[in-house]
Amino acid sequence: MKKLKFLSIVFALCFSLISWAQAEVSGVVLDPYNVPIPGVNVVVKGTQTGSVTDFDGNFTINASKGSVLVFSYVGYQTQEVTYNGEASLNIVLKEDLAKLDEVVVIGYGSVQKSDLTGSVSSVDSKTIEQANKVDAVSALQGQTAGVVVQRTDNKPGSGGFNIRIRGASTINSNQTADQGGFSPGQNPLFIVDGIFVDDIAFLNPADISRMDILKDASATAIYGSRGSNGVVLIETKRGKTGELKIDYSNYVGFKQAYHLPPVYDGPGYVDFLQDVVVGNEFAAGNLSFRREDVVLSNYLDEEERQNIADGVNTDWIDLMLKNGFQTNHTINLSGGTEKTKYSVGLAYTKDEGTFEGEDFSRYNIRGSLSSDLTDWLNFSISNYITNAVQNTGSWEAFRSAYRLKPIGRPYNEDGSLRFLPTNKETQITNPLFEADNITRETKYLQYIGDIALKFQPVDGLTFTTKFSPNVKYQRYGEYRGLYSKSVSANASNRRAQVNHGNYFSYAWDNILNYKFESENHVVDFTGVFSRYSERSENYYNQVRNFTTDEFLFYNLGAGLDIRDVSSDFTKLTLESYTGRLNYSLMNKYLFTVTGRYDGASILAEGNKWAFFPSAAFAWKIMEEDFMLNQNVLSNAKLRLSYGQTGNNGQGGGLGPLGSKSLLASSATNLGDTAASSLYINGLANQELKWERTSEINVGLDFGFLNNKINGSIDIYNRKNSDIIFFTRLPTVTGHDGIYENIGESTNRGIEVGLNTVNINKNDFKWTTNFNFASNRNTLDNLYGGVDQIIFNVGGTNLIHKVGESIGSIYDYQFDGIWQLDEAAEAAQYGQTPGQVRVKDLNNDGVIDADNDRTVIGQVTPKWTGGITNTLNYKNWDFSFFLNISQGNQIASNFHNSFSFPWDSDPTRTFNGYDVNYWTPTNPTNNWYQPGNGGIYQNVIKYKDVSFVKVGFMTLGYKVPSTVLEKLKIKSLRIYGTVQNPFIFTDYDGWDPENAGRNQWGAAFMSRTFMTGLNLSF
Repeated sequence: MKKLKFLSIVFALCFSLISWAQAEVSGVVLDPYNVPIPGVNVVVKGTQTGSVTDFDGNFTINASKGSVLVFSYVGYQTQEVTYNGEASLNIVLKEDLAKLDEVVVIGYGSVQKSDLTGSVSSVDSKTIEQANKVDAVSALQGQTAGVVVQRTDNKPGSGGFNIRIRGASTINSNQTADQGGFSPGQNPLFIVDGIFVDDIAFLNPADISRMDILKDASATAIYGSRGSNGVVLIETKRGKTGELKIDYSNYVGFKQAYHLPPVYDGPGYVDFLQDVVVGNEFAAGNLSFRREDVVLSNYLDEEERQNIADGVNTDWIDLMLKNGFQTNHTINLSGGTEKTKYSVGLAYTKDEGTFEGEDFSRYNIRGSLSSDLTDWLNFSISNYITNAVQNTGSWEAFRSAYRLKPIGRPYNEDGSLRFLPTNKETQITNPLFEADNITRETKYLQYIGDIALKFQPVDGLTFTTKFSPNVKYQRYGEYRGLYSKSVSANASNRRAQVNHGNYFSYAWDNILNYKFESENHVVDFTGVFSRYSERSENYYNQVRNFTTDEFLFYNLGAGLDIRDVSSDFTKLTLESYTGRLNYSLMNKYLFTVTGRYDGASILAEGNKWAFFPSAAFAWKIMEEDFMLNQNVLSNAKLRLSYGQTGNNGQGGGLGPLGSKSLLASSATNLGDTAASSLYINGLANQELKWERTSEINVGLDFGFLNNKINGSIDIYNRKNSDIIFFTRLPTVTGHDGIYENIGESTNRGIEVGLNTVNINKNDFKWTTNFNFASNRNTLDNLYGGVDQIIFNVGGTNLIHKVGESIGSIYDYQFDGIWQLDEAAEAAQYGQTPGQVRVKDLNNDGVIDADNDRTVIGQVTPKWTGGITNTLNYKNWDFSFFLNISQGNQIASNFHNSFSFPWDSDPTRTFNGYDVNYWTPTNPTNNWYQPGNGGIYQNVIKYKDVSFVKVGFMTLGYKVPSTVLEKLKIKSLRIYGTVQNPFIFTDYDGWDPENAGRNQWGAAFMSRTFMTGLNLSF
C-alpha cells in the first residue's frame, strides 16, 4: 500500500513537471507589411507536433522551453524561432517575390529556382484556382511566355486544345488548317506525378499543386526524344507535415453563348433572296437586272409567301440556345508527421453546353501516401482515378439553326413540333427534334498510378525505383433516331454505333542520385534507366435499319443492316539511358550536363537508337563582390544552354508500323466471281531515322528594388533537321506515299516574363504579372532538290516553302470587289462587277496558279501575351486576366459555310450571315455580291483571327476569423467570377481561336457567371 502511494506521488510529480515543461504557445504570423498569413505550417522541429495558422495568421501549439519552432509557407523564406517561454510570439516572414528559393521540378529531380540553368516556367495552384477552369489545359492559357494554347472545340468536356511550346518543332503530316496550323502531334509531353499521359483533360484543376513547363533543349533533354515539343510536369496535391487539414472548394454558375454573328430576319431574308437572284443574273452577264425585276413567286412557294404575309419571323438560333449549368465541388484531406504524409481528395464536375444535349460530368478520386519505413527506406504511392461522361449532342443542330429560313415555322397549329419548317424545305429538318433523336456519348474510366521505393544506403546517395501505369477504358456510343436530320424519317437510315478502346501504358524508372556538398562545391548526379511501353486496342461496330428508337445503341442485334465490324491494335516501346550532372562552384557558377540515349521501336532497323546531349551554364551575378555595395539590382543571373532532343516520328504522324510495308485486304473480280485479295499498303523506308532538334538559349533573370520588379528574358534559336514527313506519291505508283526525312527548319524567338508590385501601402496592394513571346518559324531546306510542297486541307491552300513559315497560307491576294465602272477591265479577266478581285502579281493580264499565288499569311500567331492584375484591400481581393494572340490568319469556316456559299440556286437559298455585301446600289469592297462571288470568292474568307480575351474577372471576400471562430472554421473566402466576359477582335465569326474548325459538331464561344467559396477546417 505504501509502495502504491509512493508511485502515485511520483506519477503526479512527473505529470506536473511534464505539464509545466509543455506550454501552449500562441502567436501570429505576418508578412513584411503586417498582413496576417493564413495557412502557414508551424512545426516543433524534430517532433511530430504541428499546427497551421488560421485566416488571421493566429496559431497555437504545444512546445517546451528551448524548442525550435519552424514556420514555412510558399513564397516566403522558412524561419526557425527558439521558444524561450514567451506568452505570445509575433513572427514576420520575409517575402520572396522572385521565389528564388522555390523548388522547381526539372524531371527526375528538382532544384531551387535560384540554381536553375535551363528555361523553365511555373504555374502554381493559386494561379490555377484563380482561373476556375473545368479543364486543366485552359488554366495555362496566357499564363507563361512561349506557351501557346489554342482551344479547338467549345463543346463541354471536349479536351479540345492544342499546345505549342516555342513554335512548331516538326511538320505534322496530318496537320489541318481547321486547327489553325496546330496538331496534337506537336503537343508537349505531359507528365502527371511521374506518369506519361497524352492529355490532361481527365484532371480536376483544383487537384493540381503546380505545373512546371520545361522549354529549352537543356531543360527537356532529360526526356530525350519525348521532350522534343517541350515538357509539362504536373504535380497533384500531396500531404504536408501537420495536423489534419480539410479543404473544400466549390463554384456554381451558368454560361451563355455570346459573340454571335447575326443572320437575316424575315424581311432581311426576302431582300437577301432577291439580291441572290440579281447576282445570278450578273454572273450570266445581265448587268442591267435589278431587285425590282425579281418575281418572288418563281422562288418561294405559296406557303412561304403566306408566311411572309403573316409576319412569320423565326429566330432559330434563339430557339436552340439555353444557359448551361456549371459546377465543381472538391474536398481534400491532408496531413502527416515528419515520417508519414497523406492526402485524399474527391471531386465532382458538371458542365453543360449552350445547346440541349451537350453536357460533361467528371468524378475524380485521388490519394497519396509517403512514409519513411526506416531511416534509409521510403515508400510512396499515388493513385488518381477519373470517371467521365461526355454528351456532345447533335452535330447538325448547330449549323441547321444558322441555315434555316426565318420564314419557316417551328410548330404546327396544335403546338407540336413541325418536322419540316416549310413544305418546300427538304434539306434541313427542324433542329428542335435533334435533342431527342441524337445521342453521342463518350464514357471513360482512367487510372494513373505511381508506386515507388526510395533507398538511401548512405548520406548523399539515393536509389529510386518506381512503376507508373496508365490505364484507360473508353466507350463511344452513338444513335441517330427516326426524326434526326441524318435519318429524316427513313427508318432504314436509323444508325447505332459503338466503339470500344482499351489503352495501357507504363513507365518503369530506376533513378540513381548522388549529391556531394562542400564549402565551395556542390555536385549532384542523376542517372536513369527508363523503359516505356504502350498498347491500345480499338473495336468498331455500326448497324443500321432499326424498327424502333427504344434501344439506342445498347442493342446492336436489333439492327438489320450491319455496316462495320472492325478493330485495330498498336504497340510501341521506348528504352532510355540518361545521365545528368549539376555542379555548383562557390554558389556563383552553375553547370549542367545531360545525355540521353533513346531507342524507339517505331523506327526502321539500324536507326532505332540515337544520343541526345545538352549542356547549360548559369552565372549568379549577385553573388559577386562587386554587387555588394549597390542597391538597384536585387537579383541577376545569366543563363546559357545548348542541347539536342529528337522526334521518333509520332509528332509527324508516324504510326508504330509506319516505316514498314504492310498488306491490306481488298476485293477483285476473277471472271464473274468476286475474290478476296491483298495489296501492299504503303512503302517501307529502311533509311528513316530520328528527327533531331538542336537549340541554343540565352536567358537573364533579374530583380530591381528589392524584387518589387522581377522577371526573366529568354532568347532562343531552335534548329530542326531530318524532319519526318509523309510524302504523297503519284496514284500510278499504287501507293499513297512514304515517310521520309525531308528537310530542316528553324524557330527563333524571345520570351519575357515580368512581375511587379505596383502599390503596397497600408491595407492596399496591387501586383501585375505580364508575359510576352514572339516566335519566327522558317523552313530552311527541303531535301531532294525541291523548294516547296503545296497542299490543300479543308479548302485552305497551304505551303511548306523554303524561307517561309511552315504551313503558310498560299493563295491569291484579295484586291477588293469589281465595281460597275470596272466592267470592261473585269471582263478581260473573265469576271463581272460584284465578284472578288485578286491581284495580278506579274501584270500579264492573266490570273494563274503558278504566277499569281503567294504567301498571304501564317496560321500561327506572331506574338502572344498575358496580363494578370491582382488587387487586395483589407479582406477584399479583385483580379482580372487578359489573354492575347496577334498576327495570324485562317480560312474562316464560318464565312465559308454561312456567308451565302449555297447561293447558286435561289430556289434553295439558305439563310445567311448578315454581312455588308456588294449590290449595284451598295458598291462596298467588304463582301462580294450574293450569287456572284466568282472563281476567287474563297480568297475573301481568309480572316485575321487576332484577339484579346478577358479570361476572367474575380471579386472575393475573406470572412474575418472573429466570425469563424465559433464555427471552428480556419478560413473562408467567398467569391464571384465571370469567365471570358469580353473579347476584342476584328474577327466577326464565332470564335477566333477555332475559326477554321468545321462547323459540323461545333459550339459557340461562351461566358460563364459563377460564385463559389474556399473553406478550410
